[in-house]
Formats: sequence, C-alpha cells, structure tokens
Amino acid sequence: MTSEPVEFVLNRVLIGMARSFLQYVADSRPWVDAAARQVEEQVKVLAARQRQDVGELAQLLTDREWFIDFGAFPTSYTDLHFISLSSLFDSLNHGQTVIDASLSEALSAARSGDAAALELIETIRHRQNNLAAVLKELQQDLRPAAPA
Repeated sequence: MTSEPVEFVLNRVLIGMARSFLQYVADSRPWVDAAARQVEEQVKVLAARQRQDVGELAQLLTDREWFIDFGAFPTSYTDLHFISLSSLFDSLNHGQTVIDASLSEALSAARSGDAAALELIETIRHRQNNLAAVLKELQQDLRPAAPA
C-alpha cells in the first residue's frame, strides 16, 4: 500500500478550510437581526482567522513548489441562502468537526518524518479547535433566554 504525499493531504486540508461552511457563511451574509450584529462580526473575525491558517498552508505548499488546488464550495451550500445566522450554527459546528478530522489525517501523514508540516498542522489544529469552541459560545449567545 502506497501512502499519499504529505503535500497532497495538506492540500486537502487547505481545501476543507478554504471552502468551509464558515467561509461560505462569512461570504454569503446571512440575515441577522439588530441584536445579533455583534455575533455576526465575531463570525467574520473567526472566518478571517481561518483564512490565515489557509494562507499558512498555502505558503508551505508554495515553498515546496506544490500545485495548490483551492477547490470550490459545495453546491449544497447554495440551499442555505436567505436564512438567519442563528439557524446555521449546527452546520458551522459540523463543518469544524470535519476540519478537525482532516487535520487528524494530516497529522498522521506528517508523523512519517515531516517535522515542518507536523508543527504547522499541530498549530493550526489548536487554533481551529479554539475557533470551534468560540462558535459554540456564539451559538449559546444567540439562543433565546428561557421565560422567567
């Protein structure tokens, strides 16, 4: 059984983050009521952080002269236009779970002796896990308070 080059696995991770549901939501501008504008801004900040991780992966692949495929958003995302931000959080959280799984795969691939990739993947995984935790907090912030 032949294994894939680490760069191939890294490019899959890059596509997963560059075309994540978080990136789509940040670009598609879901409906947000006035009370949730701050949450919308925080989601945009999280998307920008994720794009920075994409940039770091792209730089590593560029340094290795690897052709970078940035992928495309899944067409299933287009069914979620004109919908409120609060209704998208379950999908946002699922998207981060998928990214974590791809980062785990990349960690396994890099453990075969690619120290530079291993260090970058560990760093990105830590940041993406923090990002996922913040998304869950924001989801809680948008939940309506129980009547007293």
